[in-house]
Amino acid sequence: MKKHIGEIKKFNRFYIRMMGLFNLYTDESSYSATEALILFEIHSFPDCTASHLSEYFLFDKGYISRIIKKFEENQVISRVPSKEDRRKQYLEITQAGKEDLDELMSKANLNVENMVKNISEVELSELISSMNKIEKILTQN
Repeated sequence: MKKHIGEIKKFNRFYIRMMGLFNLYTDESSYSATEALILFEIHSFPDCTASHLSEYFLFDKGYISRIIKKFEENQVISRVPSKEDRRKQYLEITQAGKEDLDELMSKANLNVENMVKNISEVELSELISSMNKIEKILTQN
């Protein structure tokens, strides 16, 4: 089992480096990789709440709260009270947030494009199939 753990960690380090997550969010961006992922989730998940973010990313609620506060101060998200339960607040991305997210997504798309530009269609299909298999195995267990 220890050998498997080591191999999985090795692959994780390789994948993070290949995706450019260490250099994608540098001085050029006011967002960390974590913040960018959270902003994307707020944009993508209908009726997103702080609780959802905490559960989805397995982050401490205090950590999520600090990020949400920063997003509100920078006016990239807003809180909208639920019509059914006024105690529940949904997080919605603002126009400024959408603009920031579009820029982040463009940079991420360019990174992926550069990563796979020299891979043949056959190998690219095999790569995507392998990624889907990894996702399936990990979500089943």
